[in-house]
Amino acid sequence: MRVRDLRAEDARAYRALSTGAFGGREPAESPRPFNPAETAIGIDSSSLPGGVDGVIAAGARIRHDRIAVGGGVAACGGIGGLAVHPAHRGNGLFGPLLTAVIARCQGEGMAFSMLYPSNPALYRRYGYQEVARETEVQVPLGDLQRLRPVGDRRLVPVTERTMPRLRALYRELTCEDNGMLLREGPLFPEGVPGDGWSALLLEDVDGRDHGYISWTRAADHTSEEGLEVHEILGRTREDLTALLRSLGSWSTVTSTARLRLRTEDPVLNVLPSGRLRPAPDMPGIVMMRVIDTAAALEARPAPDGLEGAILLTVEDLTVPEGTCRAAGSWKVRAAGGRITADPLPQSSADPAAGPSSGTEGLVGVVRLDIHAASLLLTGGRTVADARRLGLGADADPAAGRFLDALLAGPRPSVLDAF
Repeated sequence: MRVRDLRAEDARAYRALSTGAFGGREPAESPRPFNPAETAIGIDSSSLPGGVDGVIAAGARIRHDRIAVGGGVAACGGIGGLAVHPAHRGNGLFGPLLTAVIARCQGEGMAFSMLYPSNPALYRRYGYQEVARETEVQVPLGDLQRLRPVGDRRLVPVTERTMPRLRALYRELTCEDNGMLLREGPLFPEGVPGDGWSALLLEDVDGRDHGYISWTRAADHTSEEGLEVHEILGRTREDLTALLRSLGSWSTVTSTARLRLRTEDPVLNVLPSGRLRPAPDMPGIVMMRVIDTAAALEARPAPDGLEGAILLTVEDLTVPEGTCRAAGSWKVRAAGGRITADPLPQSSADPAAGPSSGTEGLVGVVRLDIHAASLLLTGGRTVADARRLGLGADADPAAGRFLDALLAGPRPSVLDAF
């Protein structure tokens, strides 16, 4: 079966497939075009037994995102709207489509691929690994009024004029994270988001921005959770305190806010925790896959003072050889704040073969399967974490410590769903 690029004239058929699978309604008179920062691919129903013209049997969209990786930036293919038409389910379309998605991510120069699965087991078969979970808590707003005032700070409404300050602050405060989207156009328009989104900037008396809070007021004012807080970001503990105190002012009109958090979010160290509750919904799972191992490594800076080299081997048996550049062997070196990953012949990874050209001066060897590689190269996890999860991770002690230091940082977080 042939997987092809979807064109503008396929938009109506693809939207019918997507809304049929995930819900919603597409206006009959004017289907939305594909975003210019997305690649859409699919399989025609007419190419299959019992198929008809004008129907997409299976399709997916690949977003051209960039994500933060420990102070660097990596290209990432965000996978959305992957669906198979009910008439063609059970006919073996999912595997070829997802394999084509992975290959296309490689062709588009992506280091990673990211998705939010409804059935994680399906995607694990093709090398995706869970790296993060959405975290949300219910916050009693009355408790926030007891936070102490913070001097030398004031709140500024976010408008079309001040929105660029918020976007710049978001990128600055998340650049050292792992997994956070940079929120660039045209996937993220430059203006103020609609649908009731609001925000406040926190600045000092000299006009320097220190943080922000964004939220949406619930349409159902009788709901227990009257406020959905999308994110609270601040430079310091005091800045987060000032933003939470401003959130507490909503207690005059609603009792509880639903607050979305990053993994190990600093906000948790400021929130009064006595009556915090996890949000009741099942958290969304974020899965990622390495598409290009060398690109994933070289996208991030090396930690200050870290020098040395290891031999890294990644095994990927989940997709046909040549689908992407995740599998192979590399001499991974950190020097002068940079990471380089030079490809080596497979024989270099075999200790029985003896030393070969390019492997001199190595700290040791690390061998990963694709799931361990996807977990570790996203950042913020250790070789010991991969082993604890039952993933394929074998490392000489010194080499394992080197890789852990190379990929250190906060555990991955993603605050954008697609």
